[in-house]
Amino acid sequence: DPFLYDLRVRLLQGAAVVDDITSYVGMRSVAIGKDENGFNRIMLNGRPYFMCGPLDQGWWPDGLYTAPTDEALRFDVEMTRRFGFNMARKHVKVEPARWYYHADRLGLLVWQDMPSGDKYIKPNEADIVRSPESSANFRAEWRAIMESLYSSPSIVVWVPFNEGWGQFETDRILAETKAFDPTRLVDGPSGWTDRGTGD
Repeated sequence: DPFLYDLRVRLLQGAAVVDDITSYVGMRSVAIGKDENGFNRIMLNGRPYFMCGPLDQGWWPDGLYTAPTDEALRFDVEMTRRFGFNMARKHVKVEPARWYYHADRLGLLVWQDMPSGDKYIKPNEADIVRSPESSANFRAEWRAIMESLYSSPSIVVWVPFNEGWGQFETDRILAETKAFDPTRLVDGPSGWTDRGTGD
């Protein structure tokens, strides 16, 4: 049930309006905290909040990974909510900004993955060793994703690795992610080879 604040910014030169834009702002907190029985829970705005939703790959039968229209993007978020879900884990892609806009407006929380890449590891295997170029490319792309989506209040969790796909330097990547954005939770190798770090 989101509450968003309308925002208007005007650039003045003397009394003349040089530029005028509108946007919106949302405020929320997300953290790990104890419930009334002392168990760790995800806390949304200071209260335990159970998140339930699909692993959303953003697939479109008529456009593969590209939605045909903005209305289709909105419909996707609306139907996720109508099915009773309160979140979606955006899995193998980063959506256009309009998808996150609709998630912000319609109250769908988002766990945002880094798209998977590189070698796959099994649950009992060590992290892969990437080349310096591959490591630098991963970090640059992951940082660019987080920077571009940083202002979307619907995003509550960053997921650097999906399962074991491309999992490397897990502890360091999770720490770098949390250092970049301490306002969100960090789920490391989601559903896979947990190294005991992250949220």
